[in-house]
Amino acid sequence: MLDLIDTASANLNLSVLCKAVTQVGLIVTLRDGPFTILAPDNDAFAKMPEGMLDYLMENESELKSVLLYHIIPGRYTAGELSKLYSINTALDKPVEIQISGKILAINTAHIVTKDIETANGLIQVIDKVLFPLK
Repeated sequence: MLDLIDTASANLNLSVLCKAVTQVGLIVTLRDGPFTILAPDNDAFAKMPEGMLDYLMENESELKSVLLYHIIPGRYTAGELSKLYSINTALDKPVEIQISGKILAINTAHIVTKDIETANGLIQVIDKVLFPLK
């Protein structure tokens, strides 16, 4: 079974995320684990305000903070997350978890593909990029 990085890299819909992770040097960290990645798909990055992705790619410290906010230490299935109200991220800031019917939301993002298994964690694909409050 592939690890988090190789699994994400094999998914063309996560190519923007993989580029960002590579740029800030989080690949080595994500080869360890276990982690649960709240992985914005390419459409999520495209929904950001115009120029925001370029800004983040040019400001590595801010980009790294945003990416760490998408990483949860430990392995959590969507079912396990749905039983929580919040969970702390690798940025040491929590994300809120809500469930409405069968829709699981992390802050304002919805999980669109859940529980992608990897050798060192899980990937939960989300439809928005999450930004930590300062």
